[in-house]
Amino acid sequence: MRAIKCLLILILALSITASPINAQESLQCSNEHIDIHYFYSNGCAHCANVEPLIEKIAADNEKYPDVIAHYHEIHNGDDYSLFETACREFSIDVKGVPLVVIGDTHYQGDTEIIGNLEDRLKNAEPEDYNCILSCSNIEDITITDDKKEKLELTWPLIITSGLIDGINPCAFAVLIFLAATLMMVGNRKKMIMTGTAYIVAVYVTYFIAGFGLLSIVQYAGITKIIFYIAATIAIIFGLINIKDFFWYGKGITLQIPVNKKGIISEYAKKATVPSAVVLGFLVSLFELPCTGGVYFAIIGLLSSKMTQIEAIPYLLVYNLAFIAPLIVILAVIYKGVDPKTVDSWRLKERKWMRLAMGILMVGLGLLMLSGFI
Repeated sequence: MRAIKCLLILILALSITASPINAQESLQCSNEHIDIHYFYSNGCAHCANVEPLIEKIAADNEKYPDVIAHYHEIHNGDDYSLFETACREFSIDVKGVPLVVIGDTHYQGDTEIIGNLEDRLKNAEPEDYNCILSCSNIEDITITDDKKEKLELTWPLIITSGLIDGINPCAFAVLIFLAATLMMVGNRKKMIMTGTAYIVAVYVTYFIAGFGLLSIVQYAGITKIIFYIAATIAIIFGLINIKDFFWYGKGITLQIPVNKKGIISEYAKKATVPSAVVLGFLVSLFELPCTGGVYFAIIGLLSSKMTQIEAIPYLLVYNLAFIAPLIVILAVIYKGVDPKTVDSWRLKERKWMRLAMGILMVGLGLLMLSGFI
């Protein structure tokens, strides 16, 4: 088991691929052309609505021969500095993307940009557009090519994170207790049906919770804030899990709240398919202190890098990897292994599970805060 955990951690390290940040040109605005500065975030749904319009304008040399579009992803340090400058110059109190600056005019939000930008460009002449971002009191900004490497969000990273996140004693304990209750009455068929219902409920609940949080974050336009909050939480939760490897139960421990265990036990003893569905839902909510750090970090990454639709396959696969250890445990018990033996293994290996989760959380959090992912 320890060898498996070490292998998963090694796979995680190898799964993070790197690619250099592309250097961009210095910000050069002049009255020889019309500059459009488009500020956006990779995970912003409203930005995704605006991007086709910006690309259409930039590509239409016949209709807009003098237009040059500058793309500014606000998670890049220099682009964010320019975004702050634009907000200050236009006295924008509620900072948010998408934001378009053209000459001495700005449009904010997809509705305003789509409704006004093309009209603003009709019969436009370069000399009529004095770009406010090139005023003499603002230095040209260059995205430097400093050989810094930025880590990609890859399928191996998603799958390995889900697997390590899924190896947690909280969900294991409930499934083992549920299976043991049914094995006592000798009903193996009911055990597999009830256990499957429990696992499916965990999967659906986690997916809905993840997609809901992702949607709220992107709709509110706070992906940058959530990104850093998620990274910080991942590090804190990770350090607590690593602490539990050495001193389990001392100080703060991430586990299902004691006052919720009675509710879980009540539904587990019923051992029916409907009760297993409710049980899966409740455990998914109550065990967030055990697993929330990894999942929140992954959602923070997804929200900052892609739209809601693009994120769906990643969430589906992540949660499939998350429930994979539960499927293995159910299969092992169904094949005849005593649930008590499985539970003894869980208790024996519990600290190693927490160590693997802790290393993953701290690693993800540090990579996010350092700007490498």
